[in-house]
Amino acid sequence: MKIHALGTGTVSVKESFLHARTGPRRQVDLMLPSPWTGALPIHCWAIEHADRLILVDTGETAAVRDIPFARFTVAPAQELPGALADAGLHIDAVDTVVLTHMHADHMDGAVHVRGPVLVDEAELAFTRTPRARVQQRIFHQPVPAGVDFQPIALDGGPFGAFSRSRPLTEDGRVVAVATPGHTVGHLSVVCVDDDGHHVLLAGDTTDTLEQLHARRADAVCPKPRVMVETIDTILDHGRQHPTVYLPSHDPDSAARLAARTILT
Repeated sequence: MKIHALGTGTVSVKESFLHARTGPRRQVDLMLPSPWTGALPIHCWAIEHADRLILVDTGETAAVRDIPFARFTVAPAQELPGALADAGLHIDAVDTVVLTHMHADHMDGAVHVRGPVLVDEAELAFTRTPRARVQQRIFHQPVPAGVDFQPIALDGGPFGAFSRSRPLTEDGRVVAVATPGHTVGHLSVVCVDDDGHHVLLAGDTTDTLEQLHARRADAVCPKPRVMVETIDTILDHGRQHPTVYLPSHDPDSAARLAARTILT
């Protein structure tokens, strides 16, 4: 098995996003003046395994528009086809695409892929609700047109500490697991590598490893309690299995992948 970290540009966010308050100011602060972070990566991931090429998330495109709490920098050459080419891969070789969730910087690159794009069934259903459509309009981040988003049920039973899962490969070494919190149907993908490490492609379960250890919900999650419960599940999984934790926007994720640095 080989796992590639693919960079599709960068994003800077308000510090009030990374270090959200509790209570009613949590989301209000996003619209108020706040210092900005430096450039954070927008990662997606390619998994070569058993003659397959599986893509987890699709990254961002150069057409993205800034929002009040996030500023994007994406060149056309950094979009998914170029990111794959930089890893020595070709987009036409991708046979399975799964999204951790349907925020723009994870789903917009799906315009480049052929065939279905798998999304947790609750996540996909939410994007079609009136509330979600209003949010998409306000922030100018619509669901990409012309993409065949398809629901996936995590009906494979528990996997480690995760209560719901779905194997994505016949040998069970690539598994989608339920990690709700950042969004209602957020999922992550666990890859059991050749040395037995559980490489957790974690989307936005947290933005950084520091946030995981701090057990801190972010500023945009609908229910902070659910996000903290998922954080605790990840920490529990790390106590059960040697787990390499790779959130999409952590500047150190690619280095942790290369070194197979596990949660402690």
